[in-house]
Amino acid sequence: MALRRDLPFGPPAAGVPLRLAFVGQQTYFRACALDEDSARVRTTFVDYRAGRDPGLMRAKLDAFAPHAVVVFRPETVPAGLLADLPAAIVGFLTEPISRQAGPGRAQAVHWDLEGRRRDMAGLDPANVDRIVSFDPMIVPTADEFMEVWRSLPIPVADRLYRPVRRVHGTPRMLFVGRSTVHRERYLIDVKHRFDCLHVAFGIQVEELETLLDRHQITFNIHNEPYPSFENRVFLHLAAGHLVISEPLSPTHGLEPGFDYVEVSHPEDLVAVATEARAFPDAFHRVRVRGRQKAEQVRASRAWPALVRDLFADLAAFGTGRQVPDRRRTLSGAAGA
Repeated sequence: MALRRDLPFGPPAAGVPLRLAFVGQQTYFRACALDEDSARVRTTFVDYRAGRDPGLMRAKLDAFAPHAVVVFRPETVPAGLLADLPAAIVGFLTEPISRQAGPGRAQAVHWDLEGRRRDMAGLDPANVDRIVSFDPMIVPTADEFMEVWRSLPIPVADRLYRPVRRVHGTPRMLFVGRSTVHRERYLIDVKHRFDCLHVAFGIQVEELETLLDRHQITFNIHNEPYPSFENRVFLHLAAGHLVISEPLSPTHGLEPGFDYVEVSHPEDLVAVATEARAFPDAFHRVRVRGRQKAEQVRASRAWPALVRDLFADLAAFGTGRQVPDRRRTLSGAAGA
């Protein structure tokens, strides 16, 4: 594909705020986006998911006139919908897919991963300038659909960060995520023994804030029995929670036993939850370390830095999107 280098868009002029739009299902991704209206950045969030009106999504983007757009799950956007949008567009891959085998590593193949891999066939490179993946280990597979530019964990909205406070009384337990057989296998005993709240459906970020304030211990169980890294890990670490998780892959720099507690079997989960409930102070340092590590994904730092690098990369290497230059079109129309 020929790359276009004379781009009809670019970063804002000096002194002009960056207009940054986020597109995705808000019950999942508002918690990952930047929400700011300042002299530095002005943002908007456009709620969109597969099956919703794509024309309405595009109309909202046109009305906002962004300099840059982040599209969560770009494979759900209809082909060509964003091809002529005069803004820098980065698609963020947020779903695990099958990983290719590497030296000394067996290929991770699972029916759920293969289904998500097939969904990737809906990715139209004409809709985005660059692709970012939440997981570096899926990059060889994702490259079959469009070359991945970068890999980094999904950021966490600033509004969800909390200081780590000492627990007074009995800590409360929380799991946010849809119910699957694998997850219920891990959680069933904890639910029966303790007051553990399971939020099984997507919720608005305002409701999530309330839940984060009321709980101190959270669990991270994979969707199915395959390795991954869920964005809820950093989200709960940012809130100052003790995170008890299945092994993470990749770890994104988190260290088990220091930043979170790792468990490999349902019996281990019950044992750690029992101890953490009875002796919450014993895990205070883990919560503090995890909260410190969560700073690396703070939205107000991560998103502007990514967009800055995106503009620099586009200026140096161009884009495969054939975006029409509306300035020239308007000029030609005026002359006619």
